[in-house]
Amino acid sequence: MRAAYHETEGGLDVLQYGDVPDPEPGPNDVLIRVEATSMDRLDVFTREGSHGQGVVGDRYIGGRDFAGTLEALGSEVRGFEVGQRVAGTGSSTHAELAVAAAVGAFAIPDNLSFDEAGSAPTAGRSAHGALIDKARIQPGETVLVIAAGSGVGSFALQISKAAGCRVIATAGAADKCQQALDLGADAAINHYEEDIAARVRELTGGRGVEVVCDSVGTPVWRACTDSLAPEGRFVTCGVTAGHLASIHLGRLFTMGHAYMGIGRPGPHEIRRTLTGLFHMLEQGSIRSIVHAKFPLSEIAQAHELMEGSTFFGKIVLNP
Repeated sequence: MRAAYHETEGGLDVLQYGDVPDPEPGPNDVLIRVEATSMDRLDVFTREGSHGQGVVGDRYIGGRDFAGTLEALGSEVRGFEVGQRVAGTGSSTHAELAVAAAVGAFAIPDNLSFDEAGSAPTAGRSAHGALIDKARIQPGETVLVIAAGSGVGSFALQISKAAGCRVIATAGAADKCQQALDLGADAAINHYEEDIAARVRELTGGRGVEVVCDSVGTPVWRACTDSLAPEGRFVTCGVTAGHLASIHLGRLFTMGHAYMGIGRPGPHEIRRTLTGLFHMLEQGSIRSIVHAKFPLSEIAQAHELMEGSTFFGKIVLNP
C-alpha cells in the first residue's frame, strides 16, 4: 500500500509518500480501506520531535481518524461486514489501508460523507468528552471556547450550542471570529488583539462563564481562570502551546472553581463518547467543518497549513 510517513524528526522535507507493507489485523481488529482521514496536532508534533513526541521504530505513519470501507475482519470480530462503510479511531491512518480495534469502529450514518465522518472522531471526541462527560454543561450556561477555529474548538462550539448553552468563542483573526459567529457563537473575541477576561466580564455583566473549554494551554491559562464565574469549571483537552501554569490556591478555595482534564479514557469509554458524537452528527445538531482537502501525496502541504494555523475546522486527507 501507499502511505504518508517520515523516518526522522525535522521539517517538512522529512515527509515522504510511498510504498510500505500492508498492515495485518489481529483477531479483534478490522482492516479498513481508507477513503478519508484527517490531520491532528499530534502529527505535527511527532514530525517536529516536539511535545515529547518522536519517531519510534523505522517509520511513523500519522493519523488517528479514519473513514472508509471494511476490507477484512479479525477472526473474533462480530457485527460488521466486509464492504461496510465505517469510521472511527485507530492509528497510522494516513495510508491506503489501516488497522483499528473493532471497538473503535462505527457504521457511518447514511447522511454523512467519508470526508465528514473521517474528520470527526478525534477532535469531536475530545470536545464531547470535555463538555458532556467532564464539565457536564447544562442548558442556559455560558461556555467560553478557546481557539474555536481548531478542530476541537469548532466541535466544542457546536456541542455547547446543541446543549442549549450560550457560547463565547475566541479565535486568532477577524475572519475566524466571523466564522465562529456564523457557526453559532453568541460572541467572538480576537485573542491576539483583545483582553479575553475583560471582554468576558463585559459580555457576562461581570459574572464570568460557567465553563471554559481549552485546548491551547499556558498562553491563555490566566485569561481562562480569570474568566470563570464562582463555582465555574475549567476543562482542558489539549496543551498545544504549552503545559506549565501556576494556580492561586486561595482563589481556588474562595471561588470554588473546578479544574479537570479529559484524561486517557479506555476503548470502551471512547466508544461511549463516540456513540454520542455520531448520534449528534446523524441528527444534524453538529457537523464536521472541513476547511481543506489534500490528496495524501500532498502531506507536506497539509502539515504546512496546520502549522500556519490559518484554517478553521479540520484538514482532510484522501488516499
